[in-house]
Amino acid sequence: MAGRSSVSSNAATFPMYQSLLTNRYLTSRIIPLLAIAAVALCVALVIVVVSVMSGFLEQFRAAGRTLIGDVIVSGSMHGIPYYDDLIERIERDPLADAATPVVETWGVLRMPYDETAAVQIWGIEPESFDRVTDFAETLYWDDIPGEAERFLIAAAIDRIGTELAGTLTLEQKVDLLEDRVPDNVDRSRESLARQVPTIPEADWITLLQLLGQYDAERLQTILDDAQWTMVLEADDWLVDDANIIRDGLAMNRLGRPAIIAGMHVSKGNVRTTGGTYEVQGNGRWWLPRFEGTLTTIRVDREGGINDPENIILPFANEFLSNVRMVDKQRVLIPLETAQEQTGLFEAPLVDGGIDPARATQLLIRAAEGVTPEELLERVVPIYEQFHTDRRDDIVDPETFPPPAFVSIVTWEEMQADFIGPVEKERMLMWILFSIVYIVCAALVLAIMWSIVQEKTRDIGILRSIGATRRGIVGIYLLYGLVIGIIGGIFGFFLGWLITYYIDDIHDMLGEPPMWLGIILLAGAGATIGWALVRMRSGELLPTVLGTFISIPLILLGAVVVWAAATGQGFVMWDADTYYFPDVPNSVDLPVAIITMCGGIVFSVLGAFIPAAKAADMDPIKALRYE
Repeated sequence: MAGRSSVSSNAATFPMYQSLLTNRYLTSRIIPLLAIAAVALCVALVIVVVSVMSGFLEQFRAAGRTLIGDVIVSGSMHGIPYYDDLIERIERDPLADAATPVVETWGVLRMPYDETAAVQIWGIEPESFDRVTDFAETLYWDDIPGEAERFLIAAAIDRIGTELAGTLTLEQKVDLLEDRVPDNVDRSRESLARQVPTIPEADWITLLQLLGQYDAERLQTILDDAQWTMVLEADDWLVDDANIIRDGLAMNRLGRPAIIAGMHVSKGNVRTTGGTYEVQGNGRWWLPRFEGTLTTIRVDREGGINDPENIILPFANEFLSNVRMVDKQRVLIPLETAQEQTGLFEAPLVDGGIDPARATQLLIRAAEGVTPEELLERVVPIYEQFHTDRRDDIVDPETFPPPAFVSIVTWEEMQADFIGPVEKERMLMWILFSIVYIVCAALVLAIMWSIVQEKTRDIGILRSIGATRRGIVGIYLLYGLVIGIIGGIFGFFLGWLITYYIDDIHDMLGEPPMWLGIILLAGAGATIGWALVRMRSGELLPTVLGTFISIPLILLGAVVVWAAATGQGFVMWDADTYYFPDVPNSVDLPVAIITMCGGIVFSVLGAFIPAAKAADMDPIKALRYE
């Protein structure tokens, strides 16, 4: 009875030994640290990859919504008549915040560098378009870039040349000639003054333009304050850079309707690796200082094609939506201009009556807190009622598209061709990188298997004093659980840290500092020195470890030093490819938690086989194990 009581007591108190032995195994060997490191790296890898993909998807979603709104109503080629009435009805609904008309067509834009580009033309009302799409935030230029100002000065002088030349004094004309007369010609002021009356007015205008373009500071010293003010006021951009945004929002340049082009329509814009833009030719090819010829094909009411319509318009600004297709081919012009170009303007009919102006699309913005899907459900019946109320007001009912022939969709449905593949790629990356969990489980299995082999006698002792198979399994499963928890937590914070600072890491890769290469080479030298000292004692392991550690450090240090010296860094996230200036750096928290839990689960799964092997050991054979 006493022996049975002792065994029962030992079995009852055995769970305490599970935690004690787990703690002993974790703290008495280095090999469990390798398992924890493996789990942490696997978890961190998945968190970083999926978080970057999730951030890229969210950036793409945000960019995809740019210049579109929440709900889009698209009519036929004849457009939607009485669109002002439809907009008023929509804006009266509490779920809608604002609506704006758009005329969409295609055409050809002749660029200032004698090339043409096929473009998607949107005619818009700037004020209402801004309320729906935050158009103002997409305008890229808020000041004059580089040396483009000198070209604006030359253009301003061309506009007021006759008036400005008429105000020049004899002294000023002599000053202008001094800058243009060759060295081998008499340059005395008396000689130059005698030449002044022989020079026609057109040449003085040319001299003013050339000096303004190539040496504006010199021109300013020649002209008096009133004359220089006259030059600046000929172009209000020269007076105040803020007028660039103002004119862009008004789609007006020097009192004329103007074009706002996508940032990649012009070949004069070069995107840097940091996501900003530079203008080629030191500002020479800055698009807003030029005019463009826009050619459209007008389709008549019967579907026939009329002669092409050409119009010359100045550029007022450029916009950047961060959607490649939009920025490369879309140009914005005033709504009335687009209606004139497409034949959708208000016009009297031969048989009497008025054919109303039309819009091919309406863009609608949802009120705060309202989803696009909720707004969509309200817009559909609004259009149905609008068509019922107004179809008798139009002379030709066939040109009034019925609800069945009108597309009313959310912005996400319109952008499904872009968003869908990115979502699938994100899921595919998550699945592919989750394969590292198998590696994680295999590492835990191998480590636990070696520990079971090493602790065979301990297992025999535990079984001999009453430990059950379940108790032995519990030891090693608890061991795997603790490894998974510690590794998962470390991996979570490591993944968060890398993701949060991924832009800084990327910048360092792009422009690696010299000090980093020196530190790596110094570390390699120290490792080699340590290996040589230990090698003299006849030990082989330090030599092997020193070789394996020092060679990668030398190679990496040499690459960093070379990159720092030559400026040839490694750019992984090229903004010209991804069209976002920064790497997404927000952690996808739900995915990170699931990933951490996955690392813990697979660590426990990896411990099952070694645990089962330990439980199946014969106590007598285990005690005899050497």
